[in-house]
Amino acid sequence: MKRELPKLYSKADLARRWGATRQVVNNWENRHNDFPDPVMHVHDGSLPLYLHEDITKYEEKRELVVHEEKG
Repeated sequence: MKRELPKLYSKADLARRWGATRQVVNNWENRHNDFPDPVMHVHDGSLPLYLHEDITKYEEKRELVVHEEKG
């Protein structure tokens, strides 16, 4: 039986999704108090991951343009 895991995004994924640089994503995280909190960290705690549901809510609130995802 295959388990369905929630879709997670790294900051690099978010940068591609929004057509921005990773630095812009970092700036938004630091400046926007409504930027989603990471749901977990991997790679020895250095890589935050964000839940798809939280990201889509942020996108809607901020009226962000989402670029087509590949794969």
